[in-house]
Amino acid sequence: MKPGIGLLVVLILVSCGSSKNRDATTNEHLNQWIADRSFEIESNFAMPMNTVAVSAVLNSNILGPGNNSGQINLIGNPNYLRIKGDSIYAELPFFGERRMGGGYNNRDTGINIEDIAKDYTVTTKRGMYIITFSAKDKQGNEAYNFILNLSPNLNANFSVNSTQRTVMQFRGAVAELQEKEEDSE
Repeated sequence: MKPGIGLLVVLILVSCGSSKNRDATTNEHLNQWIADRSFEIESNFAMPMNTVAVSAVLNSNILGPGNNSGQINLIGNPNYLRIKGDSIYAELPFFGERRMGGGYNNRDTGINIEDIAKDYTVTTKRGMYIITFSAKDKQGNEAYNFILNLSPNLNANFSVNSTQRTVMQFRGAVAELQEKEEDSE
């Protein structure tokens, strides 16, 4: 019985230590998309900054079962963040608090961007690409700072900081930008 326990302990230790940290540059497709600045992220989940007001509203099940103030399911809701050359295109939902600004009868309540990226940088850290940039909304009234974390397994996490709203985070997948999608807009 003691050799069985020893073998079990060894197997557990080996299985815990055998997971490899993949380097950010191990995915050739992702490397090319980032080098070409030609990729798209579709988010599956949104995570708004948790404030008392946001928690009170979102925990009331207004968004349906399975959603709460910590995580909102976006599957089936069209959204994207596209990088095409120096341009940024985004149509993202917003579930947080608007701290100031906003106009009367404004129908664009989400994060809607069509702008040239400013201060675009790409670095690698902890086995993933870190991409940062800033852009303005379609009206030019609100500035956004983006921090994208792209892993070699094509998972994407990113945060959006605004001059007028609370921080939003998104989680989804990165894919190659399809030319036909951009041309249809």
